[in-house]
Amino acid sequence: MTTKAILVFLFTLFIISSCKNKIKQNSSKNKQEIMIPTQLIAEVKQHLEYQKRVDGDDEDEIIEKPYKRNSRDLELASIVIFEGLKNNGFRPINDAVFNQRIKEIFGIDNLKNPHYKIHVTDNYITLFGLQKEDYNFLIRNEFGSGADTQNYYLLRKEHLFFEFQSLRYIIKINEDSSYKITIEPYHIHRNKYLFNNDRASLAWLLNNDKDFLSTLLETYGYDKEPKINKLVLDSIYKDYTQLNPVRGQYIATLLFVKDSFNKLQIRKGLLKYIEENTNATDNHFIYALGYFMQTLYDGDAKDPSYKIFDEDPSKKFTAVEKAEIVANIANIENPAIEKYKSPESSDVWNLPGSSLYNLSVSHPEVIKIIEQHNYFGLPKMKEIIAKLHEEAPPIGAGPE
Repeated sequence: MTTKAILVFLFTLFIISSCKNKIKQNSSKNKQEIMIPTQLIAEVKQHLEYQKRVDGDDEDEIIEKPYKRNSRDLELASIVIFEGLKNNGFRPINDAVFNQRIKEIFGIDNLKNPHYKIHVTDNYITLFGLQKEDYNFLIRNEFGSGADTQNYYLLRKEHLFFEFQSLRYIIKINEDSSYKITIEPYHIHRNKYLFNNDRASLAWLLNNDKDFLSTLLETYGYDKEPKINKLVLDSIYKDYTQLNPVRGQYIATLLFVKDSFNKLQIRKGLLKYIEENTNATDNHFIYALGYFMQTLYDGDAKDPSYKIFDEDPSKKFTAVEKAEIVANIANIENPAIEKYKSPESSDVWNLPGSSLYNLSVSHPEVIKIIEQHNYFGLPKMKEIIAKLHEEAPPIGAGPE
């Protein structure tokens, strides 16, 4: 055999070998088998049988003794889903990262003295989207049937966010005793975003799971993701301004909330988002908050047809809380007016004075409260108040 023929033969072998390796790697990469730990298979099958008669909802037969879900159902489902998540690119995290993320996203810091809407056990944390009365009932009836599917769980061992799903919806046992496991995409993408900060999963959630992202902000106060802030603010503003732009002030319910202990919480991340997304041609969020500033003192409309808020802001907040809200709004509104208002932008920035100036004329006490509380720690407020006398007369003010 000539040297040339030998080289061609060796090159051919190399190509064949490379192709075989490539096929083998691709097969391994695409293989998504989810294995149930051997020691749990019997128990899983037993719970699958139990769950065929959960609360008597089996349509095929009359159940004399309906099965009541318990915490073990949650644990078994979480074990299976955890394996499925790892097969779909979820990177397991440690306690430190888990605790950091649940503090940042859900506001859970001290598990020994938590909020009344959070229930902690050794294995999981229940995030209740319920009223206090319902919470007390569930504490007495640990993982109560029916209510368990209405809450979210943070699994402390697997470090997962979990919306309860029965084993019978995850696992299908075939006639040959083999089984098929189906993991819903939302389980995968919620966890990859929450704990791996996976941006591709955030994109998926923005397209397919908007309600969940809205819940993170509206219920748990997570305001550190600009894309979620935009999603929720845009949606609520659009819904409430279809009849009248003044109704856009409803966005204030996202920014200024009372927590479980009736204490004012100000979502600074949303304020920052509004500040950074205001310009010479767009001030709709800031003007909406300006309208809210006036409602905060004058009250919501008495006529139900024009009523905006579920609870009248003028009665919901104390005098000091009102002043703090006003200061936080003025802290972004007044610098924006100074920066963007001009003859060229008069069609957009069309109010003659700032909301703080107009309020200071009708309710001068607000300025005193802001000063007495050291401007609530807002570095711009001292200068803003000092400049109020330079502004135009308030709306509706007559000559002296």
